[in-house]
Amino acid sequence: MRICFYTFQSPVTRYVARLLMASGRLSAVILQSPMTASGKVRLLARRAHRYGLAKAIDELCFSVYHRLFVQGADERLRRAVFPRGFSAPLAAGGVPVYEVASLNSDDGKGLLRRLEPDVVLMESRELLDREVLAIPRLGFIGCHPGILPDYRGVYAPFWARSRGEPEKVGWSIYRADDGLDAGALIAKRSSPPQFPLRHFKVESERLMVEGASELLKAAEAAGQDAAAGSAPPASPGGVFTHIGLSDYVKAAWRTARGCGTDRS
Repeated sequence: MRICFYTFQSPVTRYVARLLMASGRLSAVILQSPMTASGKVRLLARRAHRYGLAKAIDELCFSVYHRLFVQGADERLRRAVFPRGFSAPLAAGGVPVYEVASLNSDDGKGLLRRLEPDVVLMESRELLDREVLAIPRLGFIGCHPGILPDYRGVYAPFWARSRGEPEKVGWSIYRADDGLDAGALIAKRSSPPQFPLRHFKVESERLMVEGASELLKAAEAAGQDAAAGSAPPASPGGVFTHIGLSDYVKAAWRTARGCGTDRS
């Protein structure tokens, strides 16, 4: 069975790619190119249009705060938690590595058709078109660092803890459709928070690594049963967006006061 892995570029996703490559089961790795500066500006403009200028500014303020006061501590925590060489560049090692701006692009779809995968495993932030999802014979199987369908979207561990539900920190494996972190569930598992709330990014990365081992199992199961996976829940669950400075302050205050069940 031909298995490809699609993901965005970051130290944790490259590490997951290396773990999957070491299994000897991957036929190829496809990396989404990093967003350019102009792309980030366009994204901010789209978010301002969709969610309002105040929300976009709130998110931008948190991004600046995180870069100034948390990012360095995150890096030190990563060095303590993950194996040496965690952030090393991805070397092919016998498995071809490709880079595309997006699988939804003509180049991305063309590459996928040439590779002819039976199934594509993914840890991706990209909403894929139905045309792309239909190319692999067995579709796409995703790993999400959150409990689905309750916590769809970005940084699910932060939102679960900010809402006093640390028991819903975990990961999910699912058959991807054209919705956001949506599709038939294959597996999910709670994994208690390991780090203080401010390290939610490292928490998300930990869950991505934990869930990666289940991706190959899911691919094997799909090869035996193309319909493997439970039906999507009737409730679509919650969809959570990027964190604003006001969101972070409220969550930190709640945690400091020991409100709800999350006292970590």
